[in-house]
Amino acid sequence: MSVPKTVKGQYFDVAVFAGSGDTVPTILCGLTTKNMTHQFNTNDEFLRDCQDPSGVPFRVVNVTGEQFDISGTGLFNREQADLLRRIGGRSLKYRFIMGEDAEDAVDGGYYEGNFVLSNLQYGAADGANVTVQNTFVSDGQVLWYPAPPLIVLDALSLTPLTATVGASWTGTIAGKTAGSTLTATSSDSTSLTVTNNTITGTFSAAGNKTITVTETLTAASNSPKVNKFGLNVKAA
Repeated sequence: MSVPKTVKGQYFDVAVFAGSGDTVPTILCGLTTKNMTHQFNTNDEFLRDCQDPSGVPFRVVNVTGEQFDISGTGLFNREQADLLRRIGGRSLKYRFIMGEDAEDAVDGGYYEGNFVLSNLQYGAADGANVTVQNTFVSDGQVLWYPAPPLIVLDALSLTPLTATVGASWTGTIAGKTAGSTLTATSSDSTSLTVTNNTITGTFSAAGNKTITVTETLTAASNSPKVNKFGLNVKAA
């Protein structure tokens, strides 16, 4: 059986080089729908068979140009309100990122070239979050660049989630990404030690504790990733 290789929409992003010295683009955060249209503009001509004057002319297509259009809709991110005001109507370099998970890499990269934010709309309805709609039109040549797949830190799991007062507790972390580092803290300030995929500590008081495990990997797109777990410490 053959099935298509799919990718989740959250691996796609729209990013802009907003400053003249920017080497890394800023992702427009909050967009939940990202669309790109690659259009080839054409006009038609009809040719007749010179040796068959009664024949029906057939169409030939002249490709007159190509253009790219990007649209993004989603939630209004107030932290980027000033950015949206600054990029409107300006020809700037953009990336339409078509990412994929490094654990299932097939074909990833991005389109890059100059675009103009030609239309920006805000939608405000009582009782709902404000939304934005953006339209970007290409301004010059847009090229495709292959790129390494995205490394994404997955949610971790921790077992066991019970401990005993005064006894050394060892928790095992599952789901850690190769090459990442882990740190752990407890809500009651109990000292915790992290060694590879294990966490150890000794709790002096019974009750429910919150264990916060932070995973860090520079190459990961969502680093650092914070994971929280509820731990029940029982009396001895």
